[in-house]
Amino acid sequence: MIPKILNTLQYFIFLFLEISLLFIFISILITILNHRYSHLLEKHLKEETLLSYIKALLLGILTPFCSCSTIPLFNAFLKNGIPLGICSAYLFISPLLNPIILIMLLTTLGIKITFLYTLFLLVTILAIAIIISKLNPKKLISNHSNLTQNACCKKPFSTTKTIENPSVLLKPNKIIHNSKQPPLQKPSAYKNIIFETLKDYKKMLPYIIIGMGIGALIHGFIPQNFLENQIKEYGLVGIVIAPIIGILLYIRAEAIIPIGLSLINIGISESIVMSFLIAGAGCSLPELILLKQNFSFRFLAIFISTILIISISFGILLEFV
Repeated sequence: MIPKILNTLQYFIFLFLEISLLFIFISILITILNHRYSHLLEKHLKEETLLSYIKALLLGILTPFCSCSTIPLFNAFLKNGIPLGICSAYLFISPLLNPIILIMLLTTLGIKITFLYTLFLLVTILAIAIIISKLNPKKLISNHSNLTQNACCKKPFSTTKTIENPSVLLKPNKIIHNSKQPPLQKPSAYKNIIFETLKDYKKMLPYIIIGMGIGALIHGFIPQNFLENQIKEYGLVGIVIAPIIGILLYIRAEAIIPIGLSLINIGISESIVMSFLIAGAGCSLPELILLKQNFSFRFLAIFISTILIISISFGILLEFV
């Protein structure tokens, strides 16, 4: 029991430091970039076009974060006026698809599954992100959240670029970027950025502690053969059961893939393993707790449902190809 407690405590410290440092570093970095290169954010991500969604997906693929590590950058994008639909594309894809995962899938499960996995995720997440953009952000973002002022009142999605009308200065993100910002050459400007970041971090701290605590407890006390023991006797029904178990476990995709390979070697089908991989890597209890700080239960329900639908659908797809 004592080794498990020590292992849990060690993992909690690791997770807490990782998320805390990521939150502070990314928040400061995005704020500085927004001051210096706001025109680039405006050009590449703030316009709700098909190209902006594709860029968000590519950005997610290039950032090899776990489900919890995506939250700081996701929040930073929202604060800087990136539309919720585009931010959601990044949020969904980042923990599920990156160069490390692709290499591991290629070497363990082969080119066919890797290709289907990549194509399915890109198409499905793009469609879901566009659907989210059609929803009212005010019902998805908590009223108390300081993200509301930047994430609401966005233009509807369009596949063609539109010319900005001067009247859209009424938009919150336009007000922010047309207001005077302190020049970053002054040390006081950097102090203000750090101060605001630490203030935001303080608000986020209870959620980080609770979320990482749950993640550490799961890691320390739930054995990794839990999935094998639970689903090997259920057959195809395991495609539905495996994702639910995957969400309850807090494991990165890079760790799930070797586990998945061992499950395949003992006779569990690839469809069940892949549905487990998608759900386990794409959603976790600690991540949901971090999201709850800024988002309503409606958004959390959409998020969980999306991950479950993607994972179960891909598992079923593999049964027919």
